[in-house]
Amino acid sequence: MHFTVTREVTTIQPRAVLAVDLGEKRLATTVLLGQTGFKEPRFYGKPARGIRRHYAWLRKRLGERKLLRVIRKVKNTERRKINPLCHQISYAIVTQAKANNAAIVLGDLKDIRGKARGRRMNRIAGNMPYFKLTKQIEYKANWEGIPVHLVSERGTSKTCHRCGSTDTSRLVQSVLECHSCGLIYNADLNGAMNIAKRFWEQAFRNGAAGSTPVTLPEPNLRAHDEERSYQKKR
Repeated sequence: MHFTVTREVTTIQPRAVLAVDLGEKRLATTVLLGQTGFKEPRFYGKPARGIRRHYAWLRKRLGERKLLRVIRKVKNTERRKINPLCHQISYAIVTQAKANNAAIVLGDLKDIRGKARGRRMNRIAGNMPYFKLTKQIEYKANWEGIPVHLVSERGTSKTCHRCGSTDTSRLVQSVLECHSCGLIYNADLNGAMNIAKRFWEQAFRNGAAGSTPVTLPEPNLRAHDEERSYQKKR
């Protein structure tokens, strides 16, 4: 049975921005941007990558043996493992936004499948539950009166958040190096910080309520990984 529940909510007037970068290694990386700059970076969803990879490999092997019935059963098992993880992540993100009176800003991944290039990127775009997680964040945030905004994600993963240069490369998949200022930084967090700055500049330049940050100090990366708490709960 399905029930629809409605209620009247008052939309908050945000004083900060909680930016969310959706990635491959970490399903979601968040960072707060307020008057005092960036703070509270958090990383979510590392198990999702392993789950998706395992079942992608399993479906391929079962497909070679023409076991279509088993493939459908495996798909349901995969969904039962991914759905609770997405709910945990979306709940944690909305809770963090509510505690800090922040608007949630997500990178717009519309048409990501059509824009993906190469076999590896096609597999990532097709298998990772970005759309599911985005929708869960949206409806949980709406229930609490927290505004959710989408901004273009173009260039955020390749641009240095410190100097704005696009002359960057990856030392490894999760580490970005800027050849202009020498910054070596977590790539997902760098993307989240660029999403936050892009929205802040666009929204508050157009007269939205908020306080312009005076400085943008970089957050401490330690002690903010939420995956350990998820593993304990499971």
